[in-house]
Amino acid sequence: MIPHLHGRVAVVTGAGRGIGRAIATELAAAGMSLLLAARTGADVRELAEELAERYRTPCLPAAIDVTDRGAVDRVIMHTEQQLGAIDLLVNSAGAIESAARPFWLADPDELLDVVATNLLGPLIMTRAVLPAMVARGRGHVVTLASRALAAQRTGHYTAYAVSKSAASRLTERLAVEVAGTGVVLLDVLPGLVRTSMTESMPVWAEVTDWDDPAAAAALIVEIAGGRHDARTGTTLAAGRRAD
Repeated sequence: MIPHLHGRVAVVTGAGRGIGRAIATELAAAGMSLLLAARTGADVRELAEELAERYRTPCLPAAIDVTDRGAVDRVIMHTEQQLGAIDLLVNSAGAIESAARPFWLADPDELLDVVATNLLGPLIMTRAVLPAMVARGRGHVVTLASRALAAQRTGHYTAYAVSKSAASRLTERLAVEVAGTGVVLLDVLPGLVRTSMTESMPVWAEVTDWDDPAAAAALIVEIAGGRHDARTGTTLAAGRRAD
């Protein structure tokens, strides 16, 4: 447990599985209280119970879609009422096309869902927490970024590549807007981590040397502690291969 993070509050989206789960676990180990959000409630309920028991820190689960502005506003309000002011938001929820298809052959609804999750999700979540952070004069917002190596290798996954790039531009822009307020916005490149998403992609079928999600999780704990505040608006790499 890190003394200066004990009792501070973090919100992690996409917390039920993969990188988001690793991040949530590391933040709980550091003593932070958590709101764990994901589309599927079973995963975050199980994780909230596990982390609360293991680390003796409050953990709330929430089954929400990060693109649902009303649901996001309600869960942020509930978190503030139950846990206190939010010190850290981690935008970890992400989506990618189900197959590497040319853009003109892809399902339009799937394309829009990918863009909504990867771009509108961070926008809506950040908008929900930012006013209170600016008013208090402190806070951190971290968004998981990607260099979209799968899209580069295949020439496809267009919605994923474009939306992740746009989300990074959002971080850069907002860092300029909140300059001098004490709020810090950063992107983190976690590397090529073995998740259900990456395992489903033929382009990574031969990979055996996956990056450890614990590296990204440890970096985000450092960010929460203020170690990288001077780099606000930039992207920090955690893995060897930053996808």
